[in-house]
Amino acid sequence: MLDKRRGFMQDFSLVHIGTEVRERKGNFNKIVSLMLDSTYYDVLEERNEHHQRKNEEMFSGFTDEEMMYYYVHQRKHIRKDRERKENTKTEYVRILLQFYRYAVESESFLRQDVDHYIEETIFKNLRPWHIRNYQAYLSTALLGKGGKPYSPATLDAKMTVLKSFMKWLHQTKYIQYPLHKEILSTSLSEQEIPNRDLYYHEVKQILDYYRNHPINYGLLTMLAMTGLRVQEIANASWGDVYLDSLSGHYRLRGVGKGGKKFDKLLHPSLYERIIAFRERRHVSSILNTSDQGPLFPTKDGGYYQYKNLSNYIVRIIERTNLPFIKERNDRITPHYFRHFYAIYSRQQGADIFLIQKELGHSDRKTTERYLEKVLQREQEIGLMWKEQDF
Repeated sequence: MLDKRRGFMQDFSLVHIGTEVRERKGNFNKIVSLMLDSTYYDVLEERNEHHQRKNEEMFSGFTDEEMMYYYVHQRKHIRKDRERKENTKTEYVRILLQFYRYAVESESFLRQDVDHYIEETIFKNLRPWHIRNYQAYLSTALLGKGGKPYSPATLDAKMTVLKSFMKWLHQTKYIQYPLHKEILSTSLSEQEIPNRDLYYHEVKQILDYYRNHPINYGLLTMLAMTGLRVQEIANASWGDVYLDSLSGHYRLRGVGKGGKKFDKLLHPSLYERIIAFRERRHVSSILNTSDQGPLFPTKDGGYYQYKNLSNYIVRIIERTNLPFIKERNDRITPHYFRHFYAIYSRQQGADIFLIQKELGHSDRKTTERYLEKVLQREQEIGLMWKEQDF
């Protein structure tokens, strides 16, 4: 059985990814797709079990490509809904493949730079100074948006994933050196944290602009009034909407990031705009818990790909050409509406704990970062003065 499944791995072409990268064959997105196919994870698990039965080291005989694949797909929870989501896996794969491609392209240098070069692997030949060189390259190369270097936030995200991967390679004894310790801190200063604040008067202008456009009006209102992530909205089903007999309000159930369940209030005005959206798309607006169709269907009646929906939201906001949008140095993305939700909720008197719970933040500090300016204004000393005294 094991030999037969190894044959499947050959068909899967994981072993050929290194060749494709070396010879610049194939499309990068095609290689990403190969790495995201989780079908063959069980093959690798079976090989590891085989090694364990024979008292051999796990991952012995694994290739660099298989180690990247296993790391991305490794199971850490008995419930599948608590595993890494596809968008997270995609991000990991892209970051690791970018590093792998850089290392492969440096192979001729590595052969001269390393004593006792190990064939058929790149990762086992890496040394601390190679990791430092890669980080220096990544921080200065013109690979970011607009042909500029990566932003501090993007660089921090990439190095966090790479550091975790390198630490895992060392823990599994696949590599000899603790290369993760060579990655310099990329934590962001307060000045470098992107300003994603969005305020009521700004959101109101955007909504008013699309008041007569049921599609845009419904989507933007959903973002603003629920604080849900764009992926959660894209994945929501019409059957997940229900009428709460306790309060008399419509609500939306679902599962969000990290497998966390949510149960969101749909204000009457929001519900009306959802219905208007669905009527424009010519789909049923009668509640039906067995209806697994999308809450917000595309023109073809299917689910939005969350990235496509995110890009669409960005475009329609830019299209308004409102003065405050033209004055900003950044593009307003769906994530900004989560900041708005936190800010507006706080301004209406909500406790930070309740806001944290509603947004599904595991760490209170994340919520506080959303509310940083609001909290600063609340504690402003000048507000304690008696203005009439002057």
